[in-house]
Amino acid sequence: MSLGTVACGAMETAQAPDDTAMDPPVLSVGETPRLQQMLAALPDDRIVFVGESHTRYDHHLVQLEVLKFLHRRHGDVALGVEWFQTPAQPALDDYLAGRITEAQMLDRSGYFDRWRFDYRLYRPIIEYAKHNGIPIIALNAPVELTRKIGQDGLGALPADERATLPAEYGPVKEGYRTRVKAAFDAHPPQGQSFDHFFEVMQTWDETMAQRAADHLAAHPGRRMVVLAGSGHVMYGDGIPDRLERRTGIRGTRLLVGAELVGEADVADFIVLSREQVLPPAGKLGAFLDTTGDSVKVQGLVDDSPLKPVGVGEGDVIVAIDGIPTPTFADLKLALLDKAPGDKVTVRYRSAGWLSGEDEDSVEIALGGETPPMMHR
Repeated sequence: MSLGTVACGAMETAQAPDDTAMDPPVLSVGETPRLQQMLAALPDDRIVFVGESHTRYDHHLVQLEVLKFLHRRHGDVALGVEWFQTPAQPALDDYLAGRITEAQMLDRSGYFDRWRFDYRLYRPIIEYAKHNGIPIIALNAPVELTRKIGQDGLGALPADERATLPAEYGPVKEGYRTRVKAAFDAHPPQGQSFDHFFEVMQTWDETMAQRAADHLAAHPGRRMVVLAGSGHVMYGDGIPDRLERRTGIRGTRLLVGAELVGEADVADFIVLSREQVLPPAGKLGAFLDTTGDSVKVQGLVDDSPLKPVGVGEGDVIVAIDGIPTPTFADLKLALLDKAPGDKVTVRYRSAGWLSGEDEDSVEIALGGETPPMMHR
């Protein structure tokens, strides 16, 4: 398939490269509706892959536009995502069906432990799927297994755990191995060999391909949009090759980024977008312990707005602006739309207090330029 390129104005205009060397020429546009023209040129494939850089908000906006377009075009579309690991599927199903809340879904899926990227990046896509009855398929392998593979290798997994992963790991193209080696050499994980790192990468790609193939087989009339990191999509030798091996469907690959223009066979379509970032998030400036049945302050950064009002280590955050925060997911959602400087009321229970009657409330202005909230 020949390479098509479009500069997308949905996130402001990006300067298109010289189109004299491109075949077909680069389409340089500066208005959001023109992205729809590019989407209209997509082949009528059953699978469309859209890559991402996880922290690029504009990449996720492109993904959302692709999902909307294909949903309007075809109706029966599923969404397969890297952001959720396979154990999250029951929680996703329950949330989409309205049986549990968003906070319960995030808590039960382990989102903030397993993925951790700012949920605001993905929320519009998830909400569009929920409101339009689009199933979301958790594609990724469980971190419990990939950590073991990274440490000791695939062969060291007990038989019962190995049986939960794809039975077949297909042949590897040399270019795929070369790119994984380059990523490993750039940031070698401590105490991990390249061979084990490579097995982790294969496990991610094979698992995501298997999960997508299983869903498509179970729903023969359905199409799928697969959203994953660009490294799993580019050149087709990550998820696409493995999914084609299972289904016979090649699919269409779409990536975002001007740096990819001119790379032979990197994708079928490239969208150029100007970088956009989410607005700063309002923060408590607290390190949180969520290992029990509450959200407990484990420590504070130097400029935490909680410190001057007397909230400290061991105290339990009970509510934010009247919204109960029994889990870390509840707390994150309570703060989701807050900005630095916004005032919130924090209800808390001091360390050593035994009953909810001994709670107190303080008003603080949220911080911003502090390390992100963490929990251990």
